Amino acid sequence: MKRYIVFFVLLFLLIACAPSPSSSPLSPAPPAEARRITIFYTSDEHGYLEPREDGIYTVGGAAGLMAVLRQEGYDPESDTALLLSGGDMWVGPAISSWFQGESTIDVFNRMGYDAAALGNHDFDYGPEVLAARASQADFPFLSANLTEVATDQPPAYALPYTIREVNGVRVGIVGLSLKTTPEIVMPEHVEGLAFGDYAEALRKTVPRVRAEGADLVIVISHICGGDLLDLTPVAAELGVPLLAGGHCHRLVIAERKGVQVIAPGAHMAYAVRVDLLYDSATGTVVDQEARALWNRYRTSKGPPVAPDPEVAALVDRWAGRTEEALGEVIGYTAEGIPVGWEMYNLVTDAWLWFYPQADLAISNLGGFREDIPPGEITLADIVAVLPFENTLTEVELTGEEVVENLRCCGGAVAGMWMEGTGESLTVYLADGTPIDPRATYHVLVNSYIYQGGDDYLFSQQDPDAYDTGIHWREPVIEWIRAQGTGPDKPLEDLVDDQPRGPGW
Repeated sequence: MKRYIVFFVLLFLLIACAPSPSSSPLSPAPPAEARRITIFYTSDEHGYLEPREDGIYTVGGAAGLMAVLRQEGYDPESDTALLLSGGDMWVGPAISSWFQGESTIDVFNRMGYDAAALGNHDFDYGPEVLAARASQADFPFLSANLTEVATDQPPAYALPYTIREVNGVRVGIVGLSLKTTPEIVMPEHVEGLAFGDYAEALRKTVPRVRAEGADLVIVISHICGGDLLDLTPVAAELGVPLLAGGHCHRLVIAERKGVQVIAPGAHMAYAVRVDLLYDSATGTVVDQEARALWNRYRTSKGPPVAPDPEVAALVDRWAGRTEEALGEVIGYTAEGIPVGWEMYNLVTDAWLWFYPQADLAISNLGGFREDIPPGEITLADIVAVLPFENTLTEVELTGEEVVENLRCCGGAVAGMWMEGTGESLTVYLADGTPIDPRATYHVLVNSYIYQGGDDYLFSQQDPDAYDTGIHWREPVIEWIRAQGTGPDKPLEDLVDDQPRGPGW
């Protein structure tokens, strides 16, 4: 019995000593010269502008997020806080992808974003579209480690840094892009660009920002939280108190060597608030705090704060344009088609149905981005599933070359199935016979992986492959249309849901 008494006494003391949620997160007695710098940070928004439900929870979209930020004291018209993004701003649901990010930047302008790091998906529609989005934005796109190979200078649509005044403090904001961007983006979209070393870029840029008058320098980036933790010694050496990242879609709040490291997850479900207390007398950050802000709530309870009406109205206008362009109903599913083998098989089987000249089909799994929700299926649903602007390429390969690609990189397949992994991978044709290593097969692949995306080997094996010019969504749309589905004949009853491989 005494042990239980001791336990509850300790628990009471812990609760009694914990800070009140309503109290200031920073030191209660800061130096007289100290100024608070508040930063609100999102990343990997991917154009999820509208609220969405998963059956239990609702994520509030851009209007919900804006309401949360305002509740925290954010005002886009004042200079008391910064609103920043870690990139991958667009490429997601149809409201973003169909308009190639124009809708996202329109909404971000209304929300008052101050800067954004460039993410890998921000390059997905090519340099001309990226330049157009940069011109549209009321805020700069940042990347200190991005340069043109020919000039060793940043491309016209990006700056290495910017300086903003917050609460009387000149804050330098340095951007970093993912070093491996060329490995995961269509090669032609980053041709002639170099994505350099993070530490080297910071050592070069941070002193320059200070020389131009910044009192305080922070970093925003499209880099996973774990990699940012490895960068904290460099940040500490340069006097950078904050490294903000993204890309991995994970919420991270950590501190190492006096450097705050944050990442806010994805799809506007969260933001992170950081408060830095800057002592202007010493030119140092004397205290700091970071915490997550939720834009996610139990649907049955409703939003804890009403969505921002101005942002909601703007999102509704873009939703109306999306409905006008992509609202056509092409099918029906009672249960929905989740990303997984059912979706992989639906897409790749539709390719072979539409283009019977091919024997086999392969697609990278990363190309499948969204479930098809239950109910009527619209064109917008298919755009969300396959948001990238790929075409289908017909490559001529030996059976051995087909297996080489699957051992290397896996994938969704049609006309065949697989057992095992790595060197023990065995490939069988649809009729159950092993693939003939010496026979020739005509294989449909998307243009991204043909050009070497995700490390596939197709362009090396068949440099003269045939670009069919068929958009990779077109066969899927036409196959679904042709099935005549409805409540008495849902799509899921017509799709092979059996795994065709071990998964990757």
